[in-house]
Amino acid sequence: MGKALLVVDVQEGVYAFDGQAAFDGPEMIAVINRLIARARESGAPVIFVRHEDEYLAHGSEPWEVVPDLDVQAGDMFVNKRHGSAFHETPLREHLRSLGIQEIVLCGMQTEYCIDSTFRHALTLGYKVELVRDGHTTFDSPVLTARQIVDHHNQVFSGYAPVRPAEAIRFTSEED
Repeated sequence: MGKALLVVDVQEGVYAFDGQAAFDGPEMIAVINRLIARARESGAPVIFVRHEDEYLAHGSEPWEVVPDLDVQAGDMFVNKRHGSAFHETPLREHLRSLGIQEIVLCGMQTEYCIDSTFRHALTLGYKVELVRDGHTTFDSPVLTARQIVDHHNQVFSGYAPVRPAEAIRFTSEED
C-alpha cells in the first residue's frame, strides 16, 4: 500500500496573510522539510496543493509555494478552488495512478483546508495520518491559533492517527 506526503496551501499569500504571520510558521516549515526529505528517501511522492481564488490568482506571488519549502523537480502540484484538495481536482486520479492509499497530511490552514482535506480523504477511503506539529493557522476572534491546532489534533485523533513528525513513517523499513 503506497503512501504520499500531501502539503496543503503553504503559499506566500496564506502563510503571511493580512499582516499576520502563521502561528509557529518557521517551525512548521522545518517540520515539513524534514518530512519531504524522508518521503523522498523512501520513494514516497510529495504533492503540493495550491489554493486559487481572486487573491491567490494562478501564477501570482501570493499563489506561489513558500520559497523555504524544499520543492524539487518531480514533485507533483495540484491546484484547487475549494477547501478540500480532492474536490473538483485531479488529486484522487493522481493518487490512484500511483497506487497511493495512505496520505500523510500537513500544511495550512488547520480549521479550513486541512480540516476539509482530512475529512474528505477519509470519506474516500484513504488512510490518513495528520502531522501533529505540521499544520498551523492564525488567531481567530474567539480562539488562539494554538487552541485551534490543539482542538483539531484532538478531534482528528478520534478518526485517524495524529502523530508528531518524528513518528511518521513512509515505509515499514524506515528507522
